[in-house]
Amino acid sequence: MNNAEVDALIVDLQAGGAQRKHAVTQLYTEFSGKFTRFLQLRGVPESESEDLMHDIFLAFIKRCDGFTPSGQGRGWLWSVVRSKLADRYRQASKENTETYDDNWEIESGSYDEARLQACIAGQMSVFTRDYPEGAQALSWVIDDELDLRSVAELLGRSYGATREFMSQIRSRLRAYIDQCLVG
Repeated sequence: MNNAEVDALIVDLQAGGAQRKHAVTQLYTEFSGKFTRFLQLRGVPESESEDLMHDIFLAFIKRCDGFTPSGQGRGWLWSVVRSKLADRYRQASKENTETYDDNWEIESGSYDEARLQACIAGQMSVFTRDYPEGAQALSWVIDDELDLRSVAELLGRSYGATREFMSQIRSRLRAYIDQCLVG
């Protein structure tokens, strides 16, 4: 689905009625798997991701009136997703119900897979908080399978600047993930 098609679906969200219902169905079919992976890679447990997806789609409907079609529909959708994820982080921080232990020690040759995955999920959450634009750009490349030219457009950067930015972000991410691999 290209940006023009996504723009048209967001305009249909604005229309309401049957057009809105059709648009929500199409957007859900196209993006729910990508949004869910994005959320789970950033530490949202599977049990909470469905509730958060519901909130995201309600936010699409609530915020669609502020959208102007300009070929940036995907970027608009992702900005709403990131915003809802940030709201979740703020809420979790206020409630102080979730903490991540980022200092697990893993002996070489012997490690607990679940612990490693939890560490990586925690580190991804910290990375996303520290570098939200970089995390979003990586998500567009990995989850949404966009090429660097498309990512450059969404970021409002030149292609060359985006290549350099992505290189720096990968290096920064590696430093976060490496903490889970070294003991």
